[in-house]
Amino acid sequence: MPKYWIFDFDGTLVDSKKPIKKCYEKVTQSIAPLRLEIAKKILIGPTLQETTKLILGPEKSNKYDEFIMLFKKEYDDNLLLETRPYLGVSNTLKILTQRGDKLAIATNKRQEPTLKLINHYGWNNYFHWVGCTNEKKENIRNKNELVMFYIKNNPQFSDAYFVGDTENDGAAATHNKLKFIKVNYGYGQKQKWINIDAHSSINNFNELTNIN
Repeated sequence: MPKYWIFDFDGTLVDSKKPIKKCYEKVTQSIAPLRLEIAKKILIGPTLQETTKLILGPEKSNKYDEFIMLFKKEYDDNLLLETRPYLGVSNTLKILTQRGDKLAIATNKRQEPTLKLINHYGWNNYFHWVGCTNEKKENIRNKNELVMFYIKNNPQFSDAYFVGDTENDGAAATHNKLKFIKVNYGYGQKQKWINIDAHSSINNFNELTNIN
């Protein structure tokens, strides 16, 4: 029987921490240099809008739009392709697809850079769906609602494994009654995880081929 998989992107399939952090720090230095230490400590995973608010704080709310615009330009034009797949990801996605498994992505990353990276890595034929929280769909404000939307329209994924690296991923899996696979190499290692029930955890992506 084929297995169904929904993957987070940053911190699960690809290591994007260095270029994203570099971009946040550069834009913060330009717009709000006194907030630079906050940018340096920010967790990779939340949406660009959420992270912008965390970095700038409410006192700089008039700078949110400018920050987001500068981030998009700098990241998309100059830093995006510094992102690298984690070891074993490309080969494992190929193996899962060849054995008949069905794959999807649910990510807080913006759609444009996500699709650019998938094309750059040659992964276009692996995924039945690539869902991003900035897509223009009604009532989709976060990853939980994104996954809920997809399962509602693709009920074969209602028994999928959700593979991710942060508490947010685990919460989305739990809320949608999916089996959560926690990756131990991503960005959420320092989170508490006390309320997340993981079906399993992996240290290397290729371990997914043996998950039951």
